[in-house]
Amino acid sequence: MSKNLKKAITICSIVLIIIIAIISTFFIVRHFKNKEKIDNIMEIYSDENIQERIDTDFTDMDDLMQQIDGEYVIGVIEIKKIGFRGLVYKGTSLDTLSKGVGHFESSPYLNGNVCLAAHNTSQYWAKLHTLEIGDKITYTSFLGTKEYKVIESSQIQETDWSKLSNTTENLLTLITCVKGKPALRLCVQALEVD
Repeated sequence: MSKNLKKAITICSIVLIIIIAIISTFFIVRHFKNKEKIDNIMEIYSDENIQERIDTDFTDMDDLMQQIDGEYVIGVIEIKKIGFRGLVYKGTSLDTLSKGVGHFESSPYLNGNVCLAAHNTSQYWAKLHTLEIGDKITYTSFLGTKEYKVIESSQIQETDWSKLSNTTENLLTLITCVKGKPALRLCVQALEVD
C-alpha cells in the first residue's frame, strides 16, 4: 500500500471519527436537555404543588400550565414497557407533534377520556404496538397524576374519531400512525387503576 493511500485512509478515518463524535455529542446534549425539561415539569406538576398552583389567581386553564419552546405543556406521559417518557403539549399540530406528544384539545386534561397523539418514530411511539392488556402507563398533568392499565389495542381508520369521545370512565387514549398503512391509526386505550 502506498504512503499516499495510507495517508488518505488515515485522514478519512480521523474525519469520520470527528463527525461521529459531533453527532453523538448533539444527541447526548439533546437527551439531557429533554430529560431536564421533563424533570422540571414533573417537579412543578407534582401532587404536592397542585393545590398551590390552583389557589393562585388565574383566568383560564392556560395560566396553570408551563410553557416550553413557546408551547403549553400539559404534562408528562411515561410508558415503562417501551422505555418512553415525554412531554405532553397542548394541541396536535404538526409543529407541536415535532416537539413531543400532543393533546387533542377536544379531550379533557385529566378526568374522562384524555386523548393523546405522537409520531410513530423511534423518538416517540414506534414501540406502542407492543403494548399488551394490563401494561401500565403513568400520566402526570398540571391537574394531577393518574395510573392506567391498557385494556385495548386496535387499528382504526384515520377518519374514525369515535375513540376520542369523552367518557364517564377515566381513560387514556393514545393514537399514532401505522407504518406502511397511511389510512390506519394504532389506538391504545388504558383505564385508570383504582
